[in-house]
Amino acid sequence: MNKKYTALILIIFVVSIFSVLDNTEYKTYNGEKIIKEDIYPYKFVFFGDNRPGSGKEQPEVFIKMIKMINEENPLFIIGGGDFVIEGTPENFKEFLRVAADLKAPLFYVCGNHDDSKYYKKYLGERVYSFTYKNSIFIVLDNSKGFLDKKQLEFLKEQLKRSFEHKFVFMHIPPFDPRTGESHCMINSEEFMNIIKENNVDYVFCSHIHFYYEKKIGDTVFIISGGAGAPLVHNGFYHYIVVNVSENISFSVVRCEDE
Repeated sequence: MNKKYTALILIIFVVSIFSVLDNTEYKTYNGEKIIKEDIYPYKFVFFGDNRPGSGKEQPEVFIKMIKMINEENPLFIIGGGDFVIEGTPENFKEFLRVAADLKAPLFYVCGNHDDSKYYKKYLGERVYSFTYKNSIFIVLDNSKGFLDKKQLEFLKEQLKRSFEHKFVFMHIPPFDPRTGESHCMINSEEFMNIIKENNVDYVFCSHIHFYYEKKIGDTVFIISGGAGAPLVHNGFYHYIVVNVSENISFSVVRCEDE
């Protein structure tokens, strides 16, 4: 096992050390203890669906994207899921080997292709939250196509915490903006109501291999599935850079597949 691969596994272990269980049994983390940086304002990167179309080898465009993300110098990175084509040990190991070149801590969202009995061993918890400065980041697992009551309760409890900015992450979007398509979460009404009632700033999803954004009420919904998987619907390879201060701004960075 090389040093970079070991370091990435160590991040998962360190996260578990600083966890606190709430009454839903999902873990919450103090981001300052994980990231060990005191930076404000700061930026983070979001990418989704870097998986290959087949096999275990990571797409060349994702490898190129890693170099670009490092040049952004984000405080941390959140991967929106579908890191592998199938959740086998071999595939997870290959993803971690490649992703170990990322210089910032990487937080994981479970995608439908990642969903397997090996997920926790290689990528850690499926449902959790962490905080940093004035923001809370809530990660949910709808890799099976829905959110159960336990997760919805966790979401509501976490959104009641006193933070200026609130971000929610999950793999499958609550709606499919394409006409005649339904690659989205089922029974999303309660989720959408919780988001609306709690002044969530952003909901980040992946799953559909293109880029889309829409503001509904006070919340910006982003679908970003362009980190390497086969593209659909005039999609393009990209990642998102989010700047956090008193206000939030973001930019979409294209990555050409050469």
